Amino acid sequence: MPTTDPDAVTTRGDARSPGVLLLHPWWGVTPAMRWWADQLVSVGRRVVVPDLYGGATAATVAEAEARAEATLQDPAALSLVQRCADGLAAEAAPWAAMGFSMGAFLACNLAGRGAAGPDQLVLFYGGQAPQGTDVRTRRVDLHVPPDDPWFGDDELAAVEAGFRDAGADVIVYRYEGCGHWFAETGSPGYEPAAADLARDRVLERLSVPA
Repeated sequence: MPTTDPDAVTTRGDARSPGVLLLHPWWGVTPAMRWWADQLVSVGRRVVVPDLYGGATAATVAEAEARAEATLQDPAALSLVQRCADGLAAEAAPWAAMGFSMGAFLACNLAGRGAAGPDQLVLFYGGQAPQGTDVRTRRVDLHVPPDDPWFGDDELAAVEAGFRDAGADVIVYRYEGCGHWFAETGSPGYEPAAADLARDRVLERLSVPA
């Protein structure tokens, strides 16, 4: 089930504001993702949101998993992410990539692009070690629950070690008593209090000074 519209990109916020590339989880661009985009706009960011499902969303875990597997093998979807990153990098200003689960995995793919990579990564319960040797991402924040069957301790350790070895500052925020998807309203694992705490941490990290 590859994306049906490889040009589906929405942008929120002032065109002059520093950018954040927001990469959605395997559910698609849900109301939770639009809420996160609005939160980032509220602290002075411009948010670029590629829709890798062409407007579709998944209703069940099985459907979401199938869509994610297809998307990660779909050249058009991966090219869309790269084009969005290229557009932000061409502005010659620091920018960030923020991803949830599948989106976090894709965000890490951008880190090994040298000067064209994001200065910061904000990752929710997902990711991978950076690929390549020219990693200029300087800060990585990971927001994770304990004992996550979808993003295990070994995967988390690999992301931490990979970015630290590349010279990035890595902070891991752990949300006790939560599970995967805790920061996404409408998801099976949504936890309002933890989501609010995560929001405060993300906005503190990515807010634009007045």
